[in-house]
Amino acid sequence: MNYLEVEFTLRPLLPAREVLVAELADRGFNSFDETDEGIKAYIPVDSWSDETLEDLMTEEIEEQEISWTIKVIEATNWNAEWEKNFEPIIVDGRCLIRAPFHEEGSGFEHVITIEPKMSFGTGHHSTTHLMISEMLLTDFAGQTVLDMGSGTGVLAILAEKLRAADIDAIDIDEWAFENAEENKIRNGATRITCYQGGAELLGKKVYDTILANINRNILLRDMHAYAAVLKSGGMILFSGFYSQDIPYLLEEGAKHGLTQIHQRELNDWNLLSMRKG
Repeated sequence: MNYLEVEFTLRPLLPAREVLVAELADRGFNSFDETDEGIKAYIPVDSWSDETLEDLMTEEIEEQEISWTIKVIEATNWNAEWEKNFEPIIVDGRCLIRAPFHEEGSGFEHVITIEPKMSFGTGHHSTTHLMISEMLLTDFAGQTVLDMGSGTGVLAILAEKLRAADIDAIDIDEWAFENAEENKIRNGATRITCYQGGAELLGKKVYDTILANINRNILLRDMHAYAAVLKSGGMILFSGFYSQDIPYLLEEGAKHGLTQIHQRELNDWNLLSMRKG
């Protein structure tokens, strides 16, 4: 599958970038990279139409300037494009996320090797960084874990390294599903099961911890499904949203028996941890 990369230039940068990400997520874009001047957003070619970028609310922000360029990224060229700029990521001095062409590294508690293709989750984005940092402070030993919107599978892989007993990784995108399968093998993970789909795949199985690094709209839409499969006393880590989204998430969570534990922020992005019961 080929993707379109739409690179947006925004002046001023904020709050337009926050509004734009939420809008684009609703219009079929499933990966985002922040730039100094705006954002790069990725959408499958099959999901694109001439109307995709019509009537953006971002354009209505007072004194806002927005422009964009579009290019096709063929599936066979994605890794080559990514490798040009990819650098290893170190989270809290404890976890190294590297590509296969990087040195293995030493002195880290956890080393994860990721080759992302078109999948989201290399650790570069603030939301993934927040999730990893929080996971490093969490006891996963013996737990059953659900990773929703798993992307590359990086969080599921870390959960296994943190001694989770059973992990389900779910992503709606075919590329992400295939990529997570490859990355779990690459990292010797044996307790992860990958699925392609969304919240409709959730059934009677229940989980001790749920990881959901997606976006505000999907989190709000599917929170009832997450809460239904979370054990009493279990925890959900949410990320993929901005500070102004937190009241909506807390309100929706309260409807399903979820209460806030704490919140963290990095580069305008946020993580929210909630507990059931």
